[in-house]
Amino acid sequence: MKLLLVGNHTCGNRGDGAILRGLVQAIEHNTPGANIDIISRYPVSSSYLLGRDVKDDVLYRYHFKSKGGLIGKIRKALIHRTLPRVLAAKVKGQGILKYLPIPAEFQEHISKIAEYDAIIQVGGSFFVDLYGINQFEHALCALLAKKPIYMIGHSVGPFEQEVFNDIARMVFSQVEMLVLREAISYDLMKKGNIPVEKVIEGVDTAWLVDSNSPIDESNYSIRHWRETISQRPTVAITMRELAPFDKRLGVTQEQYEVAFADLINQLISNGYQVLGLSTCTGIDSYHKDDRMVAQQVANKVNNPEYFHVVMDEFNDVELGQVLSYCQLTIGTRLHSAIISMNFGTPAVAINYEHKSAGIMQQLKLPELSANVESLIDGSLAKNVISMLQNIDVLKGNVSAAIENEREKGIEITKELIKRIGG
Repeated sequence: MKLLLVGNHTCGNRGDGAILRGLVQAIEHNTPGANIDIISRYPVSSSYLLGRDVKDDVLYRYHFKSKGGLIGKIRKALIHRTLPRVLAAKVKGQGILKYLPIPAEFQEHISKIAEYDAIIQVGGSFFVDLYGINQFEHALCALLAKKPIYMIGHSVGPFEQEVFNDIARMVFSQVEMLVLREAISYDLMKKGNIPVEKVIEGVDTAWLVDSNSPIDESNYSIRHWRETISQRPTVAITMRELAPFDKRLGVTQEQYEVAFADLINQLISNGYQVLGLSTCTGIDSYHKDDRMVAQQVANKVNNPEYFHVVMDEFNDVELGQVLSYCQLTIGTRLHSAIISMNFGTPAVAINYEHKSAGIMQQLKLPELSANVESLIDGSLAKNVISMLQNIDVLKGNVSAAIENEREKGIEITKELIKRIGG
């Protein structure tokens, strides 16, 4: 069985890394002889962080080819905007756009994927209207190649832009499986009149990461943070730039950072130290680096000696190991919460988009999701202090909920392999 896994943005986003690692581990456990190829927009850092070969995403790379001069830049912008529409028209076999040529790189990719038994689009919050229609390029190429495509562990929507919705309707109706990791996405699909016939209730594949995956026990950085955490009860946090969600939330970056500093101050005054961890860093020129947000917040903390910003480049498993030493995680990045819980530490996820609330609802632990407003008005801090006072009970509840998610994920993986023909 030969499989191509597409859709990984970068393992430099350790959430993407955990999603990919969990799916690969589950497939290989179920089908040891499977031949899996993986592509990513950032293949060098993804190979390093995942610990296995990852190939370049040629479709993504195409959009960054130098076109030369003003005319070239205009042409590049037009191609970027119209290419998914052209691919969609060719899949439908309708409209004047179907007669337009597609770039040689895309044609070569379509020819090459003929050698695979199936294409699997790895999960995450990938098909979001604010991210644009180019997110559908791999799926459209798979449909043009007449290869079965399976989408595993996704959050989708909102659907508030009509061109995005039109392509979503076509793609989601023609995939073999669209496995959603939470129910709010299903509701958004229904609201946007997106076909749901191929939808299967599923899980986030990051739950399938083996928490006993080997790490280098001699790693100086891990030993350093383990020693630091041992000196005082520790709460881990993750932050991010809110854009492009700030407008939808009605919250500025400054308000968010000030509120986080206030939360940290309250934790410190209650006897805790705070560890600022990051799932997204600037490795391999990735454009998101949450460590810089943490550094900004550090300047606003009253007792900075008790707020430590971790600058190390951990992979998702190493990050989980560090989180496992903490009492609690407060994660703006959803996968910092998932990784934390998967490694035994309860976590609160801050909802800057619907996926976080949906994941916690599915775990039947809605109290572990908090909206951004609760961070701003200070009510989150009170809830967190209360949780820390009852942390052992919370740990038991989280452990039971995660085991259910893992079992469901294993069954879905078996169904996936069965449908592919393994």
